[in-house]
This record gives sequence, structure tokens and C-alpha cells, in this order.
Amino acid sequence: PPLHPCTPDLTMAGMYQVYSFPGLEHGQVDRLMLKAKSLQLPITSMETEFCFNVSHKQALSAENKKTILWCLSEGGHKIADSSLLKAGPNQFIVEVGPRMNFTSAWSTNCCSVIKAAEIEGVPRVERSRRFLVTTKQALTAEQMSAFVATIHDRMTEMVYEKALTTFDSGMSPKPVRWIPVLEEGRAALEKLNEEDGLGFDDWDYEYYIDLYKNDLKRNPSDVELFDFAQSNSEHSRHWFFSGNMVIDGEEKKETLFRIVKDTLDKNPNANKNSIIAFADNSSSIEHCMVRMLAPAYQTDDKYEAGKPAPLQDCDIKMDLIYTAETHNMPTGVCPFAGAETGTGGRLRDVQATGTGAHYIAGTIGYCVGSLNIPGKEVAYENASWEYPPNLAKPLDILIEGSNGASDYGNKFGEPLITGFTRSFGLRTAGGERREWIKPILFTGGFGQM
Repeated sequence: PPLHPCTPDLTMAGMYQVYSFPGLEHGQVDRLMLKAKSLQLPITSMETEFCFNVSHKQALSAENKKTILWCLSEGGHKIADSSLLKAGPNQFIVEVGPRMNFTSAWSTNCCSVIKAAEIEGVPRVERSRRFLVTTKQALTAEQMSAFVATIHDRMTEMVYEKALTTFDSGMSPKPVRWIPVLEEGRAALEKLNEEDGLGFDDWDYEYYIDLYKNDLKRNPSDVELFDFAQSNSEHSRHWFFSGNMVIDGEEKKETLFRIVKDTLDKNPNANKNSIIAFADNSSSIEHCMVRMLAPAYQTDDKYEAGKPAPLQDCDIKMDLIYTAETHNMPTGVCPFAGAETGTGGRLRDVQATGTGAHYIAGTIGYCVGSLNIPGKEVAYENASWEYPPNLAKPLDILIEGSNGASDYGNKFGEPLITGFTRSFGLRTAGGERREWIKPILFTGGFGQM
């Protein structure tokens, strides 16, 4: 049957590739070359290009393609619909980009631009990076693996073995499993904990066994238990801070959160200055008068808020707000994306205060282990210390985390103005190793309302 006029012709759906040369900036390439040198890889040079993978639900006209090329072009870059890198002797090309099973924030922004250019039916655009690598000799499988690890984030990105034709990952959901807690007790939970890395401790085991055996009187699903594990992560500790404390069998009168709140409630001077505390996405303190350009309804009653009004200079009471959060484990596993999304989540909290606040500037803080900067050995660091394979090295966390935190603010329009950095790793006299192996990423932001 013929398609409805508003239904895209999926028989013409596909992937349109656009290539931009050069890709990475010279400084980025230089850092990768230094990294390759430190790994003793026989790489002599490297060129890069970006590949924009444009998924379309219907055929793109020649005019559509011309507009997309214009939207994706950058000053001084060559752009074409075929690759500008060609491999010769002692050369190879490797391409890395976002994983298929989630859409990147970059794609969301890019699709908004393309839609604003009046091109419909482009649901996703992902930018991959292509590397033309020249070597003295062919890389071994181990060397190739080491090189690929330096050019992409294994958590959010993957190697593209060939040009993409679809963003379909080919993945299908696993069937739900019912965990035999009623029959096997703690052993069933321990087995799932080992398989899925849920991070349950003795308290978790006791609580969940009691919940399902005595209250719910049924077996849990693996989905429920995985959800519990996330709820008990460092992102979701409010239930813990507001829960009743039982220490040595004695229930305490105050919760941890109550103790924190008392620092404000029992300080009469602080209450005079505090506008919002423990009640919204950000805290707020007493205002000051700010001279600013604002809609006339701020000072003139004949204009209605939300309706068209001229702009005029006026003095407005603006309360100062500040919020902060950590994004530690994500930054340790995936420094760029972890710091980037940590900054983004905190920025959301600034804007979501009250009925709408305005961001001003961001702050950032990093606490990492020993840096072991190549060529800069220092007496208090030990380069032989090992780090968990699922976490990035401290130096990489500082560099990529800093790039990620700045990147989100730059895209949003929030400057990152100040912060702190701490690096620490020490073997005590008793032989204990103390170090920020899991880093601290502390993001904060000022705003006004």
C-alpha cells in the first residue's frame, strides 16, 4: 500500500558519511605521539580526520547534502563526502567513535542544528575519528591493542572495523532471571553479586534476604537487584543520610542529615543570611542589588510577565546561589565523559533552583593519586605501583577530566573560573598504601535568581 504522506520512506533510509580534514588539533596529535613514544610503539607520524555519520530516515536530496556539508564545515578544514586519508606502505587507518547503543550529547546538538536548517528525518549524527598512522614496522597485536587504547574511551566508544551503514547495535535484551533467594538464601545473592559486580556488602545481604523472605515472600529478579545496587551508589545516598542510625544496638535520635542541617538551624546568624538551604537543587544566600538589562515588567506594572516587553536598565534584587556535587567513580572509569556529565548535572541543578535561576560560572576540583609524569620523576612517587585495570591512571584523569569539565561548560556557555588540584600517594611507615586511587571530581557552580 502507498505510504501516508507524513510517513518517511524507510526504503531510502541509510547512512551518509561526511569527512573533515584535519580532525584533531595539532596539540592533541602531539600528545598522542608522546603517549605512543612512552609505550615504545614504532609510530613515526599520525594524521587525523573526522567522519560525520549522518543517519537519515528518507532519501537526502542533493540540496539536503549541500546544506549538511555547510552545517558540518569548519573554517580552514577540507570537507567532502569521501575519505581524505589514503593508506600507503607502512601505514594503516583505524577509526573510533561512539558506541551504537546510546546517542551522544554531541549528536543531540548536531541534529538540532540540522533540523534548524530545515532538514527533517535525521535522527542521529555521530562523529568518529579516523587515524592514518605511519610506522617503522608493522605493529604486533599487542602493540595495536595498546595504541587503540590510547585513542579512544573504551567505556563510551568502540573501534569501527568498517564504514557504518546503521546505528543498530544488534543487541537484544537478556531475559529477566529470578534469583532463588527463598531456596538458596545468601548464596544466591553472592553468586549474582559476583557475576554482575553489584557491590553488595554484609548489610545489603541481610537487608535484601529479610525483605524478600519475610516481607515480600517471593524471589527477586536480577533487574530489581541491579536497580538496588545503583540506588546504593555514591549518586544516591539521601536514603542513607536520612535513615535511622543504630550503633552498637542503640538507635540514635538524630540522622546524619539532621546533624548536617543543625549546623545551619542552630546558628542564628546564618539563618539571617540564608534564603534556601536543604530544600532545593541549590542553596541561596541574601541578595544584593544588581544593575542589569531586563524586561520592563520587572519594574513597570503595565507590562505582564511572559508577554512582549521592551528591555530597560533597572536595579533588581538577585540572590546568589551555589551548588556542588561529586562525580567520582564515573570520572575514574571514563575521565572525559565522567567529568563532563558531572559538570552538566550540576549545571542543571543551578538552573532548576526555584522557578528558574541563571548560571554564572563554574568551579572544579580534582583529587588524584601519584601523577608519575613521564620524564619528571620525583622522590615521593613510585612508578612501580599498580592501579586497577578498570580505572584510568591519575595523570590521564587530570588531563582528560579537565578537558571534559571545560568542554561541557564551553558548549553551554558557562566559564570555568577557578578550582583546585590535589595529587597524593604515600606508603606509610607501617607499609600501608594511601592514595586517591578512585579520584574525587568536585564540580560547583555559582548562579543568581
